[in-house]
Amino acid sequence: MGLNRPTFKVNIAANTKTTERKTVFFDIKPDTSARLRIMPPVSEDGAIFTKVVNHFQLKNEEGFGMALACLDEHGNDETDTDCYLCDLVKYLSDGDKGYQKVAKLLRASPRWYLQAFVYDKDSGTYVGPKLVGVSKTTAEAINAILVSQEDSGDDFFCDPDNGQDIVITRRGSGLNTKYTVAPTGNKVSLDEAIPGWEDKIITDIYGAMDLRVFDVDEQKRAVVRTFGDELEWEEIEAAIG
Repeated sequence: MGLNRPTFKVNIAANTKTTERKTVFFDIKPDTSARLRIMPPVSEDGAIFTKVVNHFQLKNEEGFGMALACLDEHGNDETDTDCYLCDLVKYLSDGDKGYQKVAKLLRASPRWYLQAFVYDKDSGTYVGPKLVGVSKTTAEAINAILVSQEDSGDDFFCDPDNGQDIVITRRGSGLNTKYTVAPTGNKVSLDEAIPGWEDKIITDIYGAMDLRVFDVDEQKRAVVRTFGDELEWEEIEAAIG
């Protein structure tokens, strides 16, 4: 019995993909590796990284979690130049344990993003482009490869004609997370590896990220909405405005 059943073996990867949220961001999950073809710089400064600084643990008007861009890093002429959240964190850090707990949650968190196409071993093709966030230490390890390639007269791994993939391996999670970075050594042009890549590449990185650059009043409302019962607002207003 059952020899002619029109069914197949469960494919974990295929099932996981059906529930993945479509996003421009790509996260390297614990105890996995990602093979990336990192794009050449899209800005005149020649940087392959885009630094983003956010304040997390805040809620929007619907009560869902959100991150707000740090105004000290991402402010412009339409916003106040000083970041209210940074000023608040500094003030709360000198308070009691309850204030210090909130300060720790609100502290600005930097992340360095690479634009890359991610190799999908199941299909044998690259998907993307994606924005891959890494820590400062991982960004420094990637920069070290660039320095080594320059010193040896080798092509940069992000070179469009003679570049190569980079493999980033993640081990562990949380405070125990460790990353290793290594080039594959297999040089191939972007035209061959990812046909049409020039039409797909993201030229406005910040625009693709859809950063929430709120002005000071909007930042205040978000903090009150999230921590309304935990902080003495008259005292805070008198101290930092």
